Amino acid sequence: MTKIFCTGNVKRKTVAYGLTELFPDTFSASLATGWDFTDNSIIEKFCETILKYDIFVNSAYVNPSVQNRLMDIVFREWMRENIRGHIINIGTTLENTEDQSEYAYSKRSLRQESMKLSDETGFTGVKTTYLVLGGIANGDPENADYVKPEEIAKAIEGVIYQKCRIPLIQLDGQKC
Repeated sequence: MTKIFCTGNVKRKTVAYGLTELFPDTFSASLATGWDFTDNSIIEKFCETILKYDIFVNSAYVNPSVQNRLMDIVFREWMRENIRGHIINIGTTLENTEDQSEYAYSKRSLRQESMKLSDETGFTGVKTTYLVLGGIANGDPENADYVKPEEIAKAIEGVIYQKCRIPLIQLDGQKC
């Protein structure tokens, strides 16, 4: 049985929202629900909690390096407990531009580490996928042509049920 832990606020039209629409038992962790991933006591709680899940969707940008840290923790904890899971890291097409913001840099780093981990974990039982998004249709009119959260969730569903590794996938919306 697939048990999903997703970072992000389910009350906003995000990846977490889309996943809970498709998989109602998805556990969503965000600042709004008391999961401050910059707090060491929350990290300790996360280390224990993630062992109850076999899918980790790493979608919420908190600050630089937090997503990388969470990915590393999940991998380490699952390997220690022999959990054959799947880590899905969420990126952005902004990382493919010359944007020098802290956010873009952090996502570039996450992509690099995710791809490296995917290469290293091919036969460990832990799969790693990096999902690049060209924007999320979050209800704002200017984002209407972006990818809907439900479409993102369906793409994640397709990836997690594949027996083979899919290290990288990109979803872009359509301009009408």
